[in-house]
Amino acid sequence: MVQKFNAELSSQREWSWLLAIWLFMGGSGSGLFLLYLLLDLPRDFGLLALATVLLGGTVLLAELGNPLRVWRTIFRPSTSWLSRGVLFVSLFLFTGTLSVLINTDGAMATGLEWIAGLCALMITLYPGFFLSANRAVPFWNTPLLPVLFFGYTLLGGSGLVLLFSPLLKIELPQIMTLVAFFVVVNLILILAYLLFMGRSEDAPARESVRLLNGSSLGWAFWVGVIALGMIFPLIVVVSLQAAATAAGAAILLGGLLFRFCVLKAGVFVPPALIIEGQDFSKLNRNTADLEREYSGLAAGGTGSRA
Repeated sequence: MVQKFNAELSSQREWSWLLAIWLFMGGSGSGLFLLYLLLDLPRDFGLLALATVLLGGTVLLAELGNPLRVWRTIFRPSTSWLSRGVLFVSLFLFTGTLSVLINTDGAMATGLEWIAGLCALMITLYPGFFLSANRAVPFWNTPLLPVLFFGYTLLGGSGLVLLFSPLLKIELPQIMTLVAFFVVVNLILILAYLLFMGRSEDAPARESVRLLNGSSLGWAFWVGVIALGMIFPLIVVVSLQAAATAAGAAILLGGLLFRFCVLKAGVFVPPALIIEGQDFSKLNRNTADLEREYSGLAAGGTGSRA
């Protein structure tokens, strides 16, 4: 018997800054490693990428709870994106460290670089697949999310290059062109994502977009992610290249706020409605109507198991 039924749309509260920091550091670090390989950047950038992912991994351990139990997550790679993510990160840190420290030509070094690069690629992708597999949050449950996360990892990697370019002494023109390209592509992806979700038939997805446009997350998203994290860096790389370090810092801050906003905008629906495939557009009915329907579903499920 159903004692109480709450049909109101609710924002998830389990994942916040700690997971956002891991998604930011893991994505930016692995994105930097891909750029390190593709652009043949100095070895110090490879070490910086590894350190960023490693530091982010320590934050992830804090988010997961008891670190002594985290090893158990690796035993479900066939069904869990979290398990696959732990394996990708572990293998990346091992092979990536060897490939950077060896730093010589030869089949072994090339093989290590390929394995590390493939693991870095999967680290950029798996968070998007992990979130998009969540049917309870329609705002995440879309194939657009992995694409958006992948684009942001490359943007974050290029932000690290800009931020540390004065210390590591590299030429900026090629990087500036690449940053401008990443900013424009990611801006288009974000706007397309919001447009698609804002017109979704799922009420929770539309509510997520409303949250990003409202007072609760609006400042963080439109000022932090869009204006500071994208528009300002684009202006810098086009006309104010002397401020490259500031542009890199702005990109990174915008990347962190982007992950936070995506997590906090996650609005979920009652699990029973998902399992039974109910029409989300009916969520505006009153509680009494939903209680009667839910009781009927429960009774039907009990009868089918009898």
